[in-house]
Amino acid sequence: MCVKNYDNDYHSDGGKGRKDKCCDKKNDKGMMKHYKNCVEDVLEAILFAQKKATRDDCTTGCKQSIDELLGKKKVKKNTIPFILYCGCKPFEGTGVTTYSCHSKREKLKCVNTHVFKIKALEKECAVLELLAFKSDLRGHKHCQPKHGNSVCKQIDDKHLDDLVGTGICITVDLSCFCAVTCLPAVRL
Repeated sequence: MCVKNYDNDYHSDGGKGRKDKCCDKKNDKGMMKHYKNCVEDVLEAILFAQKKATRDDCTTGCKQSIDELLGKKKVKKNTIPFILYCGCKPFEGTGVTTYSCHSKREKLKCVNTHVFKIKALEKECAVLELLAFKSDLRGHKHCQPKHGNSVCKQIDDKHLDDLVGTGICITVDLSCFCAVTCLPAVRL
């Protein structure tokens, strides 16, 4: 499950400095090659697109006023959420954070999810942020997943714009994954 034709879109050098790893690449004899990690390639493309979509410009100023007058569209979406697969099953990430409610004492909060945002690539590993839906984070049963360990139960009937970053990041070895499914782009 590879994304084709993104090499030239996200590498300023046209992908020349990059190893060919995936997506119907042929060797010098015209034969299809087996590549090490298509998941890594897709995540690299997602990370590049997210960085390209994120604007660090000022929100008020002459440039923005001119852009508005000339009708340039602002970037509204900055994240491509995705699901990873180990073997034949969706990967579920678990992380822990702290919160406080009606008390000055911090409590631990466990978050389980199948939906992630790429934050960084480090050699053959990726730093992923756990994403959740607002409705899954509400309530007092913070450590019990409302989706029952099923990706479909987690995302069915949820509004895409209710997806939020949890601030919880995990580092994963990309060689453990065999597939990736992208969800529609969102603004987080």
